[in-house]
Amino acid sequence: MKLVPMDYKKMPSMSSPLQSSYWAAVKHGSGWKPYAFTIEMEGWTSFVLVLVKRLFLFSSIAYIPFGPDVFHNPLHSVSEFLVSFSKELKRALPRSVFAIRYDLPWDEVNDPNVMHLTSGRFHTAKESVQPDGTVRIALQWGFHAVTLGYRDRAKRALRKSISLYDVALWEGDTPSFKRWYDTYLETARRDGFTPRSEKYLKALLSLDGKVHGDVACKLILAREGKTIIGGLMLLMNSVDAIYLYGSTLRQDGISCSYVLQDFALRMACKNGCQFYDMHGIPGPKGRGEHLASLELFKLSFGGQSYYRTPTTDYVLHYFRWKTYTVMERFRYRMKRKTKPQEGAADTL
Repeated sequence: MKLVPMDYKKMPSMSSPLQSSYWAAVKHGSGWKPYAFTIEMEGWTSFVLVLVKRLFLFSSIAYIPFGPDVFHNPLHSVSEFLVSFSKELKRALPRSVFAIRYDLPWDEVNDPNVMHLTSGRFHTAKESVQPDGTVRIALQWGFHAVTLGYRDRAKRALRKSISLYDVALWEGDTPSFKRWYDTYLETARRDGFTPRSEKYLKALLSLDGKVHGDVACKLILAREGKTIIGGLMLLMNSVDAIYLYGSTLRQDGISCSYVLQDFALRMACKNGCQFYDMHGIPGPKGRGEHLASLELFKLSFGGQSYYRTPTTDYVLHYFRWKTYTVMERFRYRMKRKTKPQEGAADTL
């Protein structure tokens, strides 16, 4: 195996939008240093984005969201591939890195009996950064085919709400964004999730169309009359459309969540995406229980539940890694005291 460094600003987006020059630019603006590499192995080539963050004195963590491509490389063993890759990556990253954290891609089989990497230097994280489970909706046959898969729950909600709300793309004006952000904060208070900062969410939108590659980030707004009562942020490339964040203000018991998702699915089909990723349901063996209330809502649009290997650390320096994980567990306990409700996406 050979890792060849490349300019992260020129990295192609061939898998998840979180493996792209766009996502590198987003994270670079929030304290992460991006590294991009070409992986060459027995005539097979792939790309990977690695994010590195300084945490405390002489200590950094490397993080790989939805990568590398462990399912299509020449090696039959995922563990063998990751050990080889980790050893090569260790040489290419700063010496301060004490662990390489993996959020592996979704498996192609929707089986809850996922692979766990527990031998050698691998350690399963107590909490996953990216969800262990999701609902993925195939879009290859177009929007009409997608709507045929809607379940009764979604159909009933759409019949009630589709004439009440106007849904359209955000036109880039500051007042509309600020009004939507207010609904996002209110949704966070109501549903008990930690909101992203206004600066971070604006950065996602401001980089749309300004970074190499085919990643787009759109804000979809729902209005009742002239009042913004909710919205949805959608991240897309040619492979996946990911539901990132959502907000809804309940009006007479009727939520605009369903019309927002319906609009986003139509947009993803128009964009040529292969899958729509609802981004977050509980995983196997009780992991991600804080997402339990979202499952019925997300499955109501059809699709299949998919699961993946939990967030896994490849440990390079045990003592520093152990110190960090103790602090991290405390932070997660404080963050996830309450459970979010339908229409609220967990944070990335």
